[in-house]
Amino acid sequence: MANTLMENGFAETFVAPQWLPGGNSFWYRRQVDTGRFRFILVDILAKSARLAFDHHQLACALEGIAETEIYPETLPFTWIELQDSLVRFRFKDQIWQYEPGKGLAKWPGKFTQGNTLLMRRQQPSISTWSAQHATASFVNTTRAKLTLFTVDRNGEAVYFMPIPSGKTVFQKTNVKAVWRIEDGDTGQLRGIYRVPSPGHNVVYVGEVDVDEYLGKEDEIPRGWQSQTDENGRVYYIDHNTRTTHWDSPIVAGAADAQPENGDEVGEAEKQQVTLVQEELSGYGRTEIYVRDRNLWLKDEGSESLLAESSDPTDSRYDKSMIYLSPNNDFAVAWQYTSGSTTDEYWVEYYPDRQPHPRLTKESKPFPKDTLRVDRPRLFNLGTKCEVSTEDTLFSNHYELHHLGWSQDGSEYRFLFDGRGHQVLKVLGIHRSGSVRVLYKEKSKTFIDVTSKLYYTLSSGSNKMIWASERDGYNHLYLIDLKQGKIGSQITKGDWNVASVERVDEKAQKIWLSAYGFHSDEDPYYLHLLRVNFDGTACQALTDGHGTHIWSWPFDSQRFFVDSWSRVDLPPQTVVRCSETGTIQLKLEGISAEELKQQGWVPPERFHCPGRDGKTLIFGIITKPLNFDETHVYPVIEPIYAGPFDFFTPKGFGQVAYNGNWATEGCISVQLDGMGTNWRSKQFHDGCYKNLNDGGFPDRIIWIKEAAKTDLG
Repeated sequence: MANTLMENGFAETFVAPQWLPGGNSFWYRRQVDTGRFRFILVDILAKSARLAFDHHQLACALEGIAETEIYPETLPFTWIELQDSLVRFRFKDQIWQYEPGKGLAKWPGKFTQGNTLLMRRQQPSISTWSAQHATASFVNTTRAKLTLFTVDRNGEAVYFMPIPSGKTVFQKTNVKAVWRIEDGDTGQLRGIYRVPSPGHNVVYVGEVDVDEYLGKEDEIPRGWQSQTDENGRVYYIDHNTRTTHWDSPIVAGAADAQPENGDEVGEAEKQQVTLVQEELSGYGRTEIYVRDRNLWLKDEGSESLLAESSDPTDSRYDKSMIYLSPNNDFAVAWQYTSGSTTDEYWVEYYPDRQPHPRLTKESKPFPKDTLRVDRPRLFNLGTKCEVSTEDTLFSNHYELHHLGWSQDGSEYRFLFDGRGHQVLKVLGIHRSGSVRVLYKEKSKTFIDVTSKLYYTLSSGSNKMIWASERDGYNHLYLIDLKQGKIGSQITKGDWNVASVERVDEKAQKIWLSAYGFHSDEDPYYLHLLRVNFDGTACQALTDGHGTHIWSWPFDSQRFFVDSWSRVDLPPQTVVRCSETGTIQLKLEGISAEELKQQGWVPPERFHCPGRDGKTLIFGIITKPLNFDETHVYPVIEPIYAGPFDFFTPKGFGQVAYNGNWATEGCISVQLDGMGTNWRSKQFHDGCYKNLNDGGFPDRIIWIKEAAKTDLG
């Protein structure tokens, strides 16, 4: 009962905004009871929230088509698009539009206001373990827990991890890797995502049924055709240009993704159309591309060989990593040697409810396998020759990251991450061929490149915004690359920058998320902040004692929707100004007292010093519904103490698992001991060469101290 009350309270206060063009309005589905919803339209400038359309009239109009009774609060669709007084939706595989006074009519167009990053059709990952590295944040903006799957090169979805409602999962991945997202309870597809580019990618996963948004039949442009090669991979032929594409043309902004060098192309594909094998880099009349694994230059209409791969089976040029200088007189092309992999096999004894087991194989790097080795090479396009460079400063790397050319084109810059993650270096290759260290970061333990690596070049200057734990917490710094030193510290204090949300170079302002900004709150509560480049005017834009999640419009950052909660406080949702944090409109909210009157027993927040006698350890206690302080109860702790995150639920609706133990007559506890992430650097360093610790000394002390308190 307690879990049901909590889940209903969460669902009825949850807001997943679907922003309309301009960023001044949005709609969302408000749950009024289990399985019953209303579509609400919010006009921020008018400070109003009302029904998006007349639900009763539309239900009556739909009954004639559906030939069954339809109720206003159980309309058979989850996605709408609004334009003036009309509403569009998909029903029975057809988009309809309804307008008061004009009735219901079929509409021949497509939806255009939704998430264009997600696809419906599952495709195999073209990415290999030696491909370009990327990162992705999967943001769950639904009421439900989501399940994240990786999709292998055979097109099979492999379970990866859950994403709780309102949470963000940060994941290292590769370009062209494919991920599948499903509803964790129903298995309903929420979307397929293919990583489009290096760097950081953000994916917002909403409540819309992807079949409803895209349609069950993929509609591809005229002149396009889908085919499947002998390996089962889907590809697309554009007969208009006689080119082959691996990405579906219905995905807005999808970059053309041909197979990695070394991938086999199916015979059926070869027979249909000639695969374009040239990848271009550059602007205007100067182009550099890879053909037959060699580097070619096209300038003023003439074509010449720029560099030849001496051993095409071992070393090759990365066609997606060719960078021209601003004046088009020099270029850097990344050459790489592929890493090795080992075949891993596992047996699925009951695959897809079939009676026969299935053997599955995946190739990936194991200990003793070699990693991909990158090597930036510099070319003088005037002489059409390579400029000799020394690789001493970037040999034995774990990863290299492209940064870009300086504004005057005199130097190409990239990031070095050394093996062991104890050294980060920003390096520069001068057009003369000399290589220098522009900035260096060192740690005696480790640099958290998995969760805290952040850098961005400030356009039009020699400045770079850089994240570092050099003062004991993760903060932002402005690095002067010309002088090779820190110009200023942007943020400071006993709290951590979690992520950079937005950088406005013109206004010299940064919006960022932070853990522990308010010293009187749980240090794991997340808030949105704004700060100037020079470190002044650092302020929280979110208030309300709890952990916050928020949603921005895609085409404007004037307003945002903010929702905050705690394990013992249901969500409170408002609209705020992104400059001041001022509340513009209150949307949803329910008090904890209302739920308690219905029988809800909230988890208890508890903290006490850990093993060192001074560092506070934070956790929660979930008791049986009919707790009797005179009884002795077993204590269950669902333990996972990995060093890459923290694991104790902080928001409302995230503790159902703990509540399940409580219904079995146990006290359930959960806490984060030393060695887990997002406290001080010293706190995190507890895991260094000490993973077997698992925070157990802190856990034991915490549970004993909790037992001394008045749990009644």
